[in-house]
Amino acid sequence: MNDLALNSLYVQTSGERSQMSARDVTRLLRDHLFEVFGITLAVTALALAYVFIATPVYEADVLVRVDQTEPNALGLSSLNGQQGQQYAPPAPSPAAEMAVMQSRSVLEPIIDKYRFDVTITPKTMPVLGYIANKLATPGQPSRAWFGMGSYAWGGEQAHISQMSVPHSLEERDLTLIAKDGGTYELRGPSGTILTGKVGQLEQSTNGVSILVSQLVARPGTQFGVKHWAMLDAIKRFSNDLKVTDKVKDTGLVQIAYTDSHPGMAAEVANAISAQYMATAVAAKQRNDTATLAFINKELPRLHATLEEAERAQSSYQTSAQSMQPTTEAQAYLQGGIDFDRRIADLQIQRTQLLDKYTPDSRWVRNIDEQLSQLQAQKNQFNSRFNAMPASERKNADLARNAKVAEQVYLGMTQKAEELSVRRASTTGGAHIVDEAEVPFRPVKPEPLIILPGGVVLGLLLGMTSVFVRRHVMTGVTDPLFVETRLGVPLMGEVFYSQQQVRLDHEIGALQRRSLASRSAPGKSQGQGSASNTPARLAQRQEPTDGRVAATGAGVSKVLADRYPDDPTIEAMRSVRTALSLDLAHAPNNIVMMAGPTPSAGKSFVAANMAVLHAEVGARVLLIDADMRNGHLAYFFGQPNRGGLSEVLKGAMRPHEALRRTSVEGLTLMSCGSRITNPAALLMRQGFRDILQQFSHEYDLVIVDTPPFLVVTDAAIIAGDAGATVLVLRSGMQSEEEIAETVRKLERSEARVAGAVFNAIPPSRSHRYYGYYGSGDDTEPVFDATA
Repeated sequence: MNDLALNSLYVQTSGERSQMSARDVTRLLRDHLFEVFGITLAVTALALAYVFIATPVYEADVLVRVDQTEPNALGLSSLNGQQGQQYAPPAPSPAAEMAVMQSRSVLEPIIDKYRFDVTITPKTMPVLGYIANKLATPGQPSRAWFGMGSYAWGGEQAHISQMSVPHSLEERDLTLIAKDGGTYELRGPSGTILTGKVGQLEQSTNGVSILVSQLVARPGTQFGVKHWAMLDAIKRFSNDLKVTDKVKDTGLVQIAYTDSHPGMAAEVANAISAQYMATAVAAKQRNDTATLAFINKELPRLHATLEEAERAQSSYQTSAQSMQPTTEAQAYLQGGIDFDRRIADLQIQRTQLLDKYTPDSRWVRNIDEQLSQLQAQKNQFNSRFNAMPASERKNADLARNAKVAEQVYLGMTQKAEELSVRRASTTGGAHIVDEAEVPFRPVKPEPLIILPGGVVLGLLLGMTSVFVRRHVMTGVTDPLFVETRLGVPLMGEVFYSQQQVRLDHEIGALQRRSLASRSAPGKSQGQGSASNTPARLAQRQEPTDGRVAATGAGVSKVLADRYPDDPTIEAMRSVRTALSLDLAHAPNNIVMMAGPTPSAGKSFVAANMAVLHAEVGARVLLIDADMRNGHLAYFFGQPNRGGLSEVLKGAMRPHEALRRTSVEGLTLMSCGSRITNPAALLMRQGFRDILQQFSHEYDLVIVDTPPFLVVTDAAIIAGDAGATVLVLRSGMQSEEEIAETVRKLERSEARVAGAVFNAIPPSRSHRYYGYYGSGDDTEPVFDATA
């Protein structure tokens, strides 16, 4: 019974297999050094091209200092000391002023002034139009390329100074077509909207008006026109605007604007700062104007109150014949005046605050609390003078009322004059520290950032590409994978051979001729079938030595026979040595070549192993057991028919299907005619008997099988083979496919001698230090690093 070499093997999971050591990573990158370098070079070249091709962007900035806010319009702090500050509204912070600078009230006038809500762009061909524009001179339209006159090819200039559209045409794509004589045509989704002349305001019946101030273009050139809604225009404009706190919490604010034209960048930045100042001044003037209007409205009433108080005092003094108050009345008068003046001030402030706040706001409630406290203090003060004669008290009350009315009236008159002066000299609470200057150097693109960034990005993309292709897009490329992670001994590493490429072309040509001859007229099904009957095949291949057919030997297309000194064959000889040592411990001399998927190179390894064993004097039988798609016979210049499938079906005797080859000691049994269900024939006892019979007649029997993961044929044969060689192709099979093949071989009771890693491309991780040949010292050296 065969030894089960895989029963003790440890097959790692996909998660374990995905881990790579630092040495593996270094070796992988070294193997793909040129790929990483190529991607890095390509990305760097793109970055360099972007630096030279990209439109330069300039930035201009204005520095604004936000000043401390002034006392409130009525001078509450000066009238009431620290008590007035308790209900004064908080001063705006620099962050609030930065928000104002980006508000619609500031940006809308700028957008209207420079028509940022209207875009007009020439229609160009992708890439070609950009290149043509770079080569053209502004103001001198280039001739049309390839006769495409409707496209712009550089040098065109157009500007719209005024435009308004109905709501239905906002943000719709319109087309402006240049005509002869400085005229143009504006088209919309439904056709022509209007025709006009440059420099004249044109209007249509559907509400569209436009003033094209400049149009330099060839007749027929088309421009895309779009009128943006104001909110969207502000969003687009804000993408080029940056307002930042220059130094945190200092009130220094920087307004920066970027544009492709340096002069426009500086002009717009200055315009934004000027508009902000004008907006702030207007806001301050609005407050002063409102306060002044309130005072002017109160002055007539206060004046009437003053006159009435003075008349009442004069009339009482005349009737009572009391002109000078006593000392006690004087104290009562002075205290009452102070209380009444403060109460009057608070009442005026409350009236003003009610224009901005509700009675429940904390500012108004604070005033009400102060009024209550003052009124209580006044009542307490008055109670101390209850014993004073009524006449003196009446005289003091009237004098107090007249004095309070006079002070309030004079205070309000003085404040009105102050507000008038301040409104004329309002600064807006900020001033410009530095105005914008026309920038000399662009801020974008930045070569010192883009070029190193391109190199770093290229390296990252290159390394990512290597790892992605290794783990996702391509199969296993590391020969040590099957040995270190699957426990299958590595019998040899076979490098990719250019000589085998030429032989593959010859094999392919022979295969095509064979298919053509079978489908040619006169040899199709029914006409030429008689020539392929078992009797005719036997008659055509009568054995000469009682064992092997005499006919069938053709020109060999096996690399080991045609190019025995090829470095790939030297690697195959190492596999031959390892296989010979393993067969010394195998239960029989039958070797099965297995592979996970098609195109792994099983037939290539099987044919070359057969030739290499034959060259050392062994009698070798090569059996093509792939009755679905076998082609081993083509390696020796022979057809497939008359092989294993005919033997298993009983149409031929086993020895009648044996063929001599051009290699001495090597006998071939082809796969025979294609059949649809070869697994049923392989499971019969007759196939095992054939293998046992040939095992005694030959020193080595090599069986080539179909892909292990595709069909079950190889699993049927695996148990009868003394050794199984797993053939893998570099980059062809994934880790999961290889691991699954190993598991299925174990379940099939196969004795795995080892694995052959086939078609390895030369890399820096695989080095040949020289080719040890004989004879001429000038024998070429195979270097896998080349």
